[in-house]
Amino acid sequence: MVQTGTPLIQTTQHYDDPHDLCLPSASPIETRPSSPVGSADGTFSEAAMEGAWHSRAKDGDLMLKGEDGEYGSEDDAIAPGVKRALERSAMLRVAWLGFGAYFPTLASWVGDKSNCRLTISSAPCCSGFLCVLTAINVVSTNVTVLYPDQGFNSLATVFFCNILGSLLAPLLNVRFPPWLIFLAAGGLYTVYDAALNWGVAVMFVFSVLIGFAGGALWVTEGAYVTATAKASGVPIGKLTSIFLTFFTANMTVGNVISLALQRLGVSRANMLYVMAGISGFGSLCLAFVPTPPRSAAVAAVQTTAETSLVAKVKAIAGLITRRPMAALIPLILWNGAVQSLAFANFPTFLPAALLDARPETLPMMYIAYGAFAALGSPLFGRVYDRAGLPPVMILMTLIATAMFAMTYLVILYLPTLLPVRADGLLDIDTHYGIIVAILVLAGGFLGALDSITTGTMNFVQSAWFPDGAETATAFAGARTVMCTGFVLLALVSNTGIWQVVLALNHTIMVVALGCLAWLVWCTPYGLAPAEMRRVLRAQATGVEDDHDDEDKVDGVLSGQQGKSLGPDRRGEDASALLAGE
Repeated sequence: MVQTGTPLIQTTQHYDDPHDLCLPSASPIETRPSSPVGSADGTFSEAAMEGAWHSRAKDGDLMLKGEDGEYGSEDDAIAPGVKRALERSAMLRVAWLGFGAYFPTLASWVGDKSNCRLTISSAPCCSGFLCVLTAINVVSTNVTVLYPDQGFNSLATVFFCNILGSLLAPLLNVRFPPWLIFLAAGGLYTVYDAALNWGVAVMFVFSVLIGFAGGALWVTEGAYVTATAKASGVPIGKLTSIFLTFFTANMTVGNVISLALQRLGVSRANMLYVMAGISGFGSLCLAFVPTPPRSAAVAAVQTTAETSLVAKVKAIAGLITRRPMAALIPLILWNGAVQSLAFANFPTFLPAALLDARPETLPMMYIAYGAFAALGSPLFGRVYDRAGLPPVMILMTLIATAMFAMTYLVILYLPTLLPVRADGLLDIDTHYGIIVAILVLAGGFLGALDSITTGTMNFVQSAWFPDGAETATAFAGARTVMCTGFVLLALVSNTGIWQVVLALNHTIMVVALGCLAWLVWCTPYGLAPAEMRRVLRAQATGVEDDHDDEDKVDGVLSGQQGKSLGPDRRGEDASALLAGE
């Protein structure tokens, strides 16, 4: 039953289409009671999905007419110059989070439709995630080298505790500002970098601590980028790829530093202390991350989010077990498996004699990893914004095929390039150029696969769940699943059987690509964000007008939706915005 007096369409978000004011996380036609217990329906209600839909159907081009005339459009009141400044501000904020430089103009918009003013401030953009992750990724690649017996168990501990940290993260997001969460998590990462020099017991203690810290760090990052996109109108794929481009540069920067230190003869222990210093600097810089801007009307709305841990766990479970999020789980698991393959398994695939004689070999591989990942991120984001999941899925398949081919080459062919000399030692120098070329290509394709799987996870979650509370819940659920994939592969790796490790990767890959194909062909959630919103809105209107016409196209979304993620404030948000007009 629709409540009287409550607007049917929420208008709290800007997108690249000036008329796209309907959030994809809810049916535009459905109004839910704003009671303390929320709605019995999930984010994607059955009412919205009753109309049949197929990604190739013509109704994808339909749009509602006249709704801006009834409710008004935010873009009508924002001058083009101000809108461009909003977009620049969002991109700078996200770049600030992921990288370090000096941006002389950081713009933020304050005011309402009748009184807009642009505030320009100068701010030194901090190294932030670049420094923190530069250090931790270099350190992570050395864990199984430093502790061959306990390295896999340490990494499994990190990511298991990361699961618990992800579950707690939505509670922290409600109570603390982003900069404080970033600062605290970065500080724990800093100590862990140095703690690898202090023995197995200390390593496991800080493995637990950074596991919890990492969950909070990444869930908060996802919510931060989504909130910035929501406030600015920058396409989510573009904005996320900006962060990921700067963020993935950490792998290249960190391993360039590692390579330089090793060529200078610096010991591995001292290198870890250098990385701890870099991480500490980045942690301090994260304290200056700005809070994402919010609409004045939305900021005035008081929200009473449910903050009990049990409620959050139920919300996460409800979210990841219903469509479309459930179809994303295999991809998220695969992303965790790919990261385990990259940081835990690949160093063990290389002959120990090679790493002992040429310790710079491993950093060179990860330099290529970071370079390919950083270069691929903006491409993948642009492709998703323009065409949705179909071309992304094709690119993912090609990159995965190339990566696994190079992995088999490293395992089976590379050892044959190390013949035994007359003195009984391996001949490292004769084919060293070929060895480096193989490892660079293997690392590059591995980085590209990590980039496209990570990016796709972030793109679609931000597009599907733009509301603040739902965003944190979605990213917490995704982080939980990803860490499960990492832990699973890390524990399997303890067997030392590479065939089992790769077989598990292949299985998860096939299931993940199959689920992406289902999203593309059977649901609207494989479309580009703007087109997806138009289709959902047009479909919901068709459901309202004609409930019996369900055979117009092939695909039908059905099934039990999950429970509410908490108190629903869509009606209140829309009321506040409309009242301000």
